[in-house]
Amino acid sequence: MMIKMIIDPHIHSKYSGDATSSPGDIIRISRDIGLDAIAIADHNTLKGSIVAVEEAKDLEDFLVIPAMELTTTKGHIVALGITQEIDNGLSPEETIDNIRVHGGIAIAPHPFVRYREGLCGYVKNLDIDAIETLNSRYIFGYSNWRAKKLAEKRSIPEIGASDAHFLGAIGSCVTELEAEFSVESVIKGILSGKTNVFGNRTPLPLILKEVIKKKIKRA
Repeated sequence: MMIKMIIDPHIHSKYSGDATSSPGDIIRISRDIGLDAIAIADHNTLKGSIVAVEEAKDLEDFLVIPAMELTTTKGHIVALGITQEIDNGLSPEETIDNIRVHGGIAIAPHPFVRYREGLCGYVKNLDIDAIETLNSRYIFGYSNWRAKKLAEKRSIPEIGASDAHFLGAIGSCVTELEAEFSVESVIKGILSGKTNVFGNRTPLPLILKEVIKKKIKRA
């Protein structure tokens, strides 16, 4: 049965290397705040998703969508709904082809944020399936505005995501769509373009706290 779902399709777990949350804690918090589905999209690894899918397999009211945030030669691309791990370090075009071969769709995350390895100008003519027009890790929101303008110009489905690297940021920005509780149905819902995105900026003090913790850890 089709229902209106609220999903956060871009969350990082401890398997990313730059985040600290366990997949289990991410699932717990996500359910507590009322999300219907999430995607753990760790940097260049499917490990976090594999663990999360296993931990959520018996939940009838919650869905984990396998994902990765891949590093390409031009910037990051989120592979959503893939069936197996995909190589990083390839061109965006090769990466997108691989994502589709393995049953997923290619999403451009924070596309106009250069310091976070967004695709920037390269995304303008790239054959992507969806684009983050509301990523919660922003200061002024200009990059989100540019992404939305591009989505409207090219009729690209819009995605809202927290890009959370810690538990307190989960659900800051989300995507609303109609789908069944299956990965395939959510993917179809995104590709239909009938998505709503909404949410708020992750509070800057929390982001600064996260950055300080990372610097202390590396010291």
